[in-house]
Amino acid sequence: MAEIEKHSATWKTVTEWARERRATATDALIQGSATPGHDDKLRGEIRALDDLLALTEEPEPAQTPVSY
Repeated sequence: MAEIEKHSATWKTVTEWARERRATATDALIQGSATPGHDDKLRGEIRALDDLLALTEEPEPAQTPVSY
């Protein structure tokens, strides 16, 4: 998988767009919808945007148990 340069102007633009879109979807989900299934669509969109934003996150180091 190709690496994403998280400091590039392109990725910053994508990140800003994704955060704005996520906020809009979250607000719409909180308000609720009269259309059946629309809330599930919004939840899926929010999940996909979270996955997109997580692409450049550093994985948490594995913690090994300490025995004394």
